[in-house]
Amino acid sequence: MRKQIKRSLCGLLVTSMLMITPGFASAAGGFLPYDDISKHWARGSIVRGVEAGLFAAGTNVPHFYPNREMTRAEFLAMLDRLYNNGGQYTIYPLTFLSEHAQLSKGEGFDEPYLPYKDVDRLTWWYRPILRVSYLLDRLYGPGAIQEVFPGEKMNPTQAISQEEAAKLLALYTAATDSAKAWDEVKAWGWLEGEKNDKLKRGEAAAAADRLIDFLLQDQILPLLDYDSQKFPMVPEIQDIFPLFAHYTEQKTPDEQAYFDAVNAIVNQMDGEETYQVLRKLGSTSFPNQIGVHYYLSWDPTQEFAGNLDEAFLAIDAYFADKMILPDTLRLLCANVYDISLQMGSKKPKVYGEVQERLARYLEKVKKGSEEWEALTLYLAALDVKGEKIEDALASYRSFAAENHEALINAVYYLTRQDRLDEAQELVASIKPYHKDTRMIQLVKLLRQDLDSLKEQSKIALDLAYSLRKMESASTVQVKGESVLSGYLFKYTQDIDRERKASRTTGYYQSPYKPILDKMESYTDEKAERHYTYDSESEKWVSGRTKKRDFLHEWVATISIKERLSDWNARYYKQTFGRYDVITEWIPRTALEEKSRGASLGKGKIKAAPLYINKYYIDRESKNLVQHIWRYEELYENQEYVAYSGTDFYDYTAKVKVTIPEKVKNEVGR
Repeated sequence: MRKQIKRSLCGLLVTSMLMITPGFASAAGGFLPYDDISKHWARGSIVRGVEAGLFAAGTNVPHFYPNREMTRAEFLAMLDRLYNNGGQYTIYPLTFLSEHAQLSKGEGFDEPYLPYKDVDRLTWWYRPILRVSYLLDRLYGPGAIQEVFPGEKMNPTQAISQEEAAKLLALYTAATDSAKAWDEVKAWGWLEGEKNDKLKRGEAAAAADRLIDFLLQDQILPLLDYDSQKFPMVPEIQDIFPLFAHYTEQKTPDEQAYFDAVNAIVNQMDGEETYQVLRKLGSTSFPNQIGVHYYLSWDPTQEFAGNLDEAFLAIDAYFADKMILPDTLRLLCANVYDISLQMGSKKPKVYGEVQERLARYLEKVKKGSEEWEALTLYLAALDVKGEKIEDALASYRSFAAENHEALINAVYYLTRQDRLDEAQELVASIKPYHKDTRMIQLVKLLRQDLDSLKEQSKIALDLAYSLRKMESASTVQVKGESVLSGYLFKYTQDIDRERKASRTTGYYQSPYKPILDKMESYTDEKAERHYTYDSESEKWVSGRTKKRDFLHEWVATISIKERLSDWNARYYKQTFGRYDVITEWIPRTALEEKSRGASLGKGKIKAAPLYINKYYIDRESKNLVQHIWRYEELYENQEYVAYSGTDFYDYTAKVKVTIPEKVKNEVGR
C-alpha cells in the first residue's frame, strides 16, 4: 500500500539547478566561479547559471566576460542545456518528445538535417544547434530555425540580437503567434533593451535565470489534463518522509527505535518487525505520535481501512500537540487523500465518508489561515472525487485569490462545465500581490489558456478543413517514419484517389532481428481489401480494410467535430512563420469510456494513457504538410502498444497506382 503522493516533475529541474560544477565554490560560500563578475549586476544570475550547468566553469575557465556580446552558437548551446536540464518537462505537452529523442537526427550524409553550410558537424556547436533546430521543428514545423536565422549560412560566431533571442525563448511561453514573440518575452521580463541590440553574456545569464524561475512554477498550459491525472490539483509534496521532530545524535532507546523504523520504510527495507516497533511506540507516552501513526498508515500488511484510521490518528496527534505547522498538516491531509484514492477506485462512496471525517477538523483551525487552506483543498478534492462539483467550486472560489491550487482548480472545473465567461471573470478579478510571482505568472497563463479555449470550435474547424482537403486530393505522396512497439518503419505511401488505390513501400526492422525487412502493400478501396507482402513466408496475404486492430485506428475514423463535442478533445493553435500548428489531445478518461463498445482486433482497452497529434498546416494553401503523433494503449490481455511517428505530405508528386494482377492472383490461390 505504498503511497502515491504526487511529486513535482520540476523536482528533477530543481535537483539539476542545485548541482555545483566541480572546480569552484558557490557564491554562498564567499567564492565566485569567475574572476570578472564580482561587481557585475548579473553576478547572481551568472552563478546560478553555472550551478544549473548552463555555463562551463573551473580552473581552465577563469573569465566569463559578462559585457561581451554572446554569439548565436553560445546562446543556442545555453538554450540546449536549459532544455536538457528540465525545460523539456515544461513543454512536453507540445513536443511529446521522449528524452534524447533528437540525438538520432542529423547523422545521414544524404539528407543533412541542418540547413546551414557553415555549421560543420566537426565543430563544438554542431550538436547543440542540431538539437535546438530539431526542437523548433517539432514545435513549429519544418525549417523553423530558418525563421530565426534565415539563409544558407547561420553565422554561428555572429553576435545574437535581442529579437533573435526572444524568438528562441518564446518556445517556453506557448505563444500563439511568433510575430509577437518579442512582445511576449518582454512582457515576461526575460529580456530588457531593444530589438536590434546585441545580447551581452551577462544579459543572457539574467534571461536564463528568469526563465528557470518561470520553469519552476506552473505548466505553460495550466488547464490541460491530457492524461486525466492532473485534476483535482492538490499541493505538491516535496518531502513525504519527515521525522516530524528534531533528534540529536544522543537518542533515547525509543527515539532510536523510531528513527530506525522510519529509515527502514524510507529505504524500502520495512517488514513486520518495523510496524510492531511503531505500534509499541503508539501504545506508550512516546511524544512523537504524529510520526508514529503517519508511518503506521504505510503498513503494507494492513487493510486500507486500517491505514486510513492510522492516517486520521496522525491528524488527531497533530491537533493534540497544539502547534501551528501548516506544512505538516498539509502532508497529513495528503496522506488521508492518497489512501482514499486507493480505496475509492473500487468503492467510490469512500470519498464522501472520508470527506465527512476530514471536515470535522475545520472547527479546529482559523478560517483563511494556511491550516484552513490545507484542509479545504483536500476537502474540495474529495468533493470532486465524490462528484460534488458545485460544492468543490464553492470551496475553491472562496480563497482562489490567495491560493494557487484553489484558483487553477476553480477555473478548470468552471471550464469543464462550459462556464468560460465565469472562468474569465474569476481570473480577471484576481489582483496578485506584487511579490507573489507565481500567482502573477499563473494568472497570465490562465488568461492565455482561456483565450485558446474560447477558440476551440474555430481551431477544430480549421483542422477539419485541412484534413478534408488532404483526403479529397486526387493524389498524395506520404513519406514517413514510425515506431510501433519496438518495430521501426520507414516508408513511402502513394495514394491515387482517382483509381481508389494506394501503394506503400519501404522497410522495417524488428526488435528481434538485426536486419531490415522489405515492406510492401496495396490497398484497393473499391474492393475494401488490403494486400500485404509477408517477408517471413515470402507471400502476399489479404485482409479487410475496415478492420480496426488498434484503438488509434478506430479513433482516426471519428470526425474532428465529434472528438471536440463528445470526446472532450482539446486543441491548441500556434502560428510560426509559414505554418499554423495545431496540437490535439484526447484525455485518457474519454478514450477509455468511448472505447468500451469498440470491436478491436487487439481486444478490449484496459487503459489509454496518451493520445496526442500535431498537425502542421501551410498558412497560404491550407494544406496539411506534416503530421506527428504519439499514442499509448494497454489492452486487457496486458499487451502494451506504443506508437509514434511522423508523416510528410506531398501533393505535387506524380502518383499512379495500379495493383498488380499477380498480387491478386497469388492471394486468390
